Amino acid sequence: MEPGFLLLATSFVATFSAFSLFLAKKESLGEFSLYLATSTTFAALLLLVNYFVTDTFSIWYVYANSNAEMPLAYKISAVWAGKEGSLLLWVVLNLMVTSLYINWGVKDRKKAKVAAVMTLFTSYLLLNLLIFSNPFTVLPYTPPDGAGLNPLLRTVEMILHPPVVFLAYSLAALLYSVIVANSEGERTIARLTWLSLTLGILIGSLWAYKTLGWGGFWGWDPVENASLLPWLTLTAYFHLTRGRDFFAYLTFSLVLFATLVTRSGIISSVHSFGGEVSDYSYVIPILASLAPLVVRARQFSISSLCNQNLPILFLSAVIVVFLGTIAGVSVEVSREYYFVTFLPVFALIVLLVVLKIKKVSMPATLLHLGVIFLFVGATSVWLFEESKTITLDSEGYKLLDLSISEDAEKYTLTAIVKTPDGVIAPKVYFYKVAGNNRVSSVEIIPTVLWDNYYSIKSFDLDNNVVTLEYYRVPLINAVWLGSALMLLGALLRFSGKVFKLGG
Repeated sequence: MEPGFLLLATSFVATFSAFSLFLAKKESLGEFSLYLATSTTFAALLLLVNYFVTDTFSIWYVYANSNAEMPLAYKISAVWAGKEGSLLLWVVLNLMVTSLYINWGVKDRKKAKVAAVMTLFTSYLLLNLLIFSNPFTVLPYTPPDGAGLNPLLRTVEMILHPPVVFLAYSLAALLYSVIVANSEGERTIARLTWLSLTLGILIGSLWAYKTLGWGGFWGWDPVENASLLPWLTLTAYFHLTRGRDFFAYLTFSLVLFATLVTRSGIISSVHSFGGEVSDYSYVIPILASLAPLVVRARQFSISSLCNQNLPILFLSAVIVVFLGTIAGVSVEVSREYYFVTFLPVFALIVLLVVLKIKKVSMPATLLHLGVIFLFVGATSVWLFEESKTITLDSEGYKLLDLSISEDAEKYTLTAIVKTPDGVIAPKVYFYKVAGNNRVSSVEIIPTVLWDNYYSIKSFDLDNNVVTLEYYRVPLINAVWLGSALMLLGALLRFSGKVFKLGG
């Protein structure tokens, strides 16, 4: 039996045993099983990393996502580039945060209940790994080389983005479990979850804008929307005095919804894996996660929520984004829908923030200033961005050089172009892998008020002709400044409370 699969099987048995033992109030044995599960899944992850680093193409997952010419950093990031490896990463992070939590502060029965909920959920993910998404499937032969990583994923951001997002998802599960068990540390875990979600979304936005050449930081893609939904509900959580549990439960349910959208491909998206029938298995934990939400809903006062302006606005934002996302199952939803529905709600949120900004602490002031800058920048980009196609040798644009070079993994086309904004050198990479192997490398000439954003749209080497795609992106710096201020404010607010579970 393949060692990685054996490690996963052992981990499943240990994780489910931990759940059963914690449930049976045998905390010491349950804790031992939890540590065994954590160790074996981490060992499985390290083994998979080793397979990628050593070009073990007899493992199907390695063959499908790597090749011998890839740099070491990309081979490591390829471990979580597919749904099998990313699911393994999520399982490892689930078990790690659970192990850390039960050792943080005083151990008691409530923490055992938290561990029981977490190990039950993780057992389900491990079962999916074993039955449907085994990353250690062995090919009947050893190919001489791999198919290679999707060129769009050969970026620095790919190294960071998935681990940060899955850490946020694990923390959202922990927050859910803590509230179900009425255990300690709720606010601290909520803050950690919000920080991770925010950082994950920011890295994804930078990735889309600076690396992928799509001309914007946010495209209202279904997978992007699905990641925004739990962020909105968790942000609402911090502005509630009553009904906070409801939004914490909803946050985890929406994390699972984001997982379903990404893995099943039920809604067409450039980010989704494009799934199989087995990927719809995530419907089961979604329904299970709603159970306490439905029970607590009886204690949840809609009138109380309506008296709290910010939470009701956040809930409105959740509803319009959710409806726009699920409508994508049958119809194409244009970004204009979000401009008409989401932007007015966003504007009202910012208006209330402006009115209250003098009544909060310095960290909260920085955070709220970040929201204001984010709104100004995002609205400017979404409503006032200009784009045009530029034919060279006209309007002050001149092609100075057009060349193509080659290395072990790709061909690189480089155009040296004189523009009114300066000399630029946009590139197009053609990777030596099957499928969609063309990736643009954009050139951005920033100013204080806007970015001049260039990418190669088309070219003709025989006739030495290049056509550029140009975007004038207004106030995009406000998006990055606002995001940075939000993170800084949240970090300062969180400072000194990391080791104090009561939050």
